[in-house]
Amino acid sequence: MAATSTWNARIRVGSEVSEITVVGQTESEARKAANRIGSLISIERAKKSAFNIGMSRSERFIFLMRMSTMISSKFPVSEALRLMISSFGGKIREAARNALPQVERGVTLGDALARDVKNFPGSVGLLIKTGSAGGNTAKALKDAAEFERLIGEASKGATMAILRSFAYMFVALGLLLVNQYKVVPDMFNSSIMKMAKDADFSFWKEIGLYFIWLQGGILVFLMALVALATIGRRIAPDRVDALILKIPIMRDIVISQDNFIGLYRMSLLVEAGVPMNETLLSCYESTRPGALKEDFKRAYGGLKKGENWAKYMKTLHPTDRAALTLMPDNDELARNLNIMADQSKALYLERLKIVSPIMDIISALMMSIAGFIILIVTTIPQLQLVSEIMG
Repeated sequence: MAATSTWNARIRVGSEVSEITVVGQTESEARKAANRIGSLISIERAKKSAFNIGMSRSERFIFLMRMSTMISSKFPVSEALRLMISSFGGKIREAARNALPQVERGVTLGDALARDVKNFPGSVGLLIKTGSAGGNTAKALKDAAEFERLIGEASKGATMAILRSFAYMFVALGLLLVNQYKVVPDMFNSSIMKMAKDADFSFWKEIGLYFIWLQGGILVFLMALVALATIGRRIAPDRVDALILKIPIMRDIVISQDNFIGLYRMSLLVEAGVPMNETLLSCYESTRPGALKEDFKRAYGGLKKGENWAKYMKTLHPTDRAALTLMPDNDELARNLNIMADQSKALYLERLKIVSPIMDIISALMMSIAGFIILIVTTIPQLQLVSEIMG
């Protein structure tokens, strides 16, 4: 299936000409979407730009909650979107305009919003699509809004803490480098320090190097972990996830979010009465590449061989795997999968709270060590000098 693209269209509605954004896999599909709003004048594929951003978290929360409220009141989806277009401006109106033509030609609201990756990126769009497939679109939108509020805010806080800590670490390393390669040579090459002809200053000249290597090593290690969880998961998701599963705390942060969405999707399918082989296959096909996707693949293969599928879910805790093997019926299985999904979400949020203080402690230690090294390297040799001259 071709990737969905964003298109900029100029349309005429009555005597008014306006510019709108529509989505479609092809130009023909985009033209049809624009013609449902007004008479199409021109259309072109939207250029990707760093400045062409979608809704903010607060705007996305408002959009999802308003739509959830209207749909739960049995308000027709297309009419709800039209009301959003007439009641709001900016990015919220644009998101509603993107979804409306698709809904009018039979695309479900969940699929329409999930295609708009600019306004509903990553897990949010996937959660909407997953929940809507279960038949309760209003609840799916509300759950996605809560997901955005809780996990979005926590992720933003942790990201800012990590960036702030890395900034302090680089400052600490920079101070040590300036001290080692500028301040120390100038001081020991000065005429005053050369007066202490018999003093051995070699230790004080070299001590800074050891701590430069130490702090540099810590920085490289931490940056490697960040690269592993971001770039690495894009390049080789299966292998990287297998490695991340062996790293405490990081494992819970990186894997738990996928587990939440995957188990939530699975609980909806089981609750709807979908056979287990179809459930596992659907979860495998719709899960992004990584450890959980491989789990679904192995579980599906094991089920076809007549084995218990739950034992192949290696990303789950052993106690959770054991519980899944003993579920008496589908209702109980769906309920426990939903509980496990909530546990994964709670674990993700809990681990994010730990990240900030850990990074703050590491950066504070590095700054303190840098200050201490600079202090002793610039004072103790001078005390030695004074002692030798006076003696």
